[in-house]
Amino acid sequence: MMQNIHWETIYSTVGYVLKNYPLKIVLFCFLFLVLGLLISSFLVIILKKYKALSRRQKYYNWFVKLYIPAIFIVNIVFSLKIGLFCGVYSALKKDSYSISEQVYNSSTYYIFKDNRSKKVFIEDLRKAVKDLSQKNNNAKVKVIDIAKAYHIKNDMIDLPKNWMASMFVNRYGDKIYSFIIYGILDSVPNGGITNELSYGEFDAISEKLVVLNPENIEKSIVQKIQNLFLMILKSQFKTILKGILLIWVLLMCIPWFEFWIYTLLMKRLKDHNTIQK
Repeated sequence: MMQNIHWETIYSTVGYVLKNYPLKIVLFCFLFLVLGLLISSFLVIILKKYKALSRRQKYYNWFVKLYIPAIFIVNIVFSLKIGLFCGVYSALKKDSYSISEQVYNSSTYYIFKDNRSKKVFIEDLRKAVKDLSQKNNNAKVKVIDIAKAYHIKNDMIDLPKNWMASMFVNRYGDKIYSFIIYGILDSVPNGGITNELSYGEFDAISEKLVVLNPENIEKSIVQKIQNLFLMILKSQFKTILKGILLIWVLLMCIPWFEFWIYTLLMKRLKDHNTIQK
């Protein structure tokens, strides 16, 4: 599911980065453009070396020479596209912690603003775990189910003002809450948190949560949100770049494929003429 490309989100994200980091995008596009021109020159040299741009027929020989500008044009377009996406990826990685803090401040910040709100949150969470355990204190329940149960009762108080963080919350709200709950539980020293725990285990952890410093909890939560953000970001852009590179490779193979067909036909024609003689 992580590998599915959400093109509307991607285009919106590119627009967001272009607006906020124009110089970074220009730099990446320039670097990849230079690389693209070098690759184009290298490919043309290789084609000439193996005489893949020469034909016996006059007009056909002129036609295959068009591969040279075509290679440069294709590489310029693809270089700029790859530079754009790599620049966006770099900018968002740099902003990832800030975006994660925006997500945190829009929701769980209010949970730990004081001891009273912290206790209310822990009691709500304890009730959610108790309900999921179905009155069996030893029954294991998944952290993701705890997050969903709590999320139904307590939606985010407000969306982040940062557009990127707001879009992240809208699209991946459930996963964010799972990471938040896991981050809260994992902030307990020597808690030994796994993906599943019983009510008894949670009850023991919740006692330690009450006395924890909110700043320690905050750091753990923000880091978990950041990990989720970076994981989704890497998955989306890795999938896009793989697609771009695949199309580029196919286009660069066209001159060689056509030359192979031409060579094969010329060989058969030569063999046919030899037999006739």
